[in-house]
Amino acid sequence: MLPTLQIGPLSLQTPGLAVILAIWLGLNLAERHAAKHGLSGETLYNLFFSLLIGGLIGGRLIYVLRFPQAFLQSPASLISLNPGLFDLAGGLLTALLTGLAYARQKALHLWKTLDALTPFLATLAVGIALAHLAGGTAFGKPADLPWAIELWGARRHPTQLYELLGSLLTLGLLWPRKAESTPGVYFLRFAALTSGLRLFLEAFRGDSALILGGLRLAQIAAWLILAAALSLLAWREKQT
Repeated sequence: MLPTLQIGPLSLQTPGLAVILAIWLGLNLAERHAAKHGLSGETLYNLFFSLLIGGLIGGRLIYVLRFPQAFLQSPASLISLNPGLFDLAGGLLTALLTGLAYARQKALHLWKTLDALTPFLATLAVGIALAHLAGGTAFGKPADLPWAIELWGARRHPTQLYELLGSLLTLGLLWPRKAESTPGVYFLRFAALTSGLRLFLEAFRGDSALILGGLRLAQIAAWLILAAALSLLAWREKQT
């Protein structure tokens, strides 16, 4: 794990740098392919900033609601760049809602807009996985396995590596080629793959939020998203 990068007198948070780099790379990748989905570069950038602001604020606020004591003890953490203090599912949800509001205001085509954002979202998922790996967050359950890693006083499943490999595989499978004949199919495939990966990861996580006597909140959300994505995918493919 490498939570900080020391460059002379300057100490940089590695998780934050990983996310910032992923945002930059993902936005450039999406911009290069935006025209295939009917969006201009300017529209894409404006949409991106609405997503970014909504996602960052929403993800941090939802994390605060989940773990208020951590912020009562250290109020400065509210503006920390550490992605470990960020609720990923909540951030994605608020980013999506913010983006939908912007798209509606500008009368953008919903499915084409989501398709145009998919390369960015897939690249961002890789950056978040790298941030978890660097910071030691999103850690796994204790495990007695040859590939287990020593972390937080125990040998654990390397869930950060599972997440990184799964995110890279998703990005590779969805690498932009030609636009799908039916708008929305590209994004829905990303949603299905990402929710499936989350279901897999949660089985090995050691820090999951539990509700109703042991149900994993992230798995419930992932099941709902997966079901919705597959249903919509089947419907959209019939429109071809």
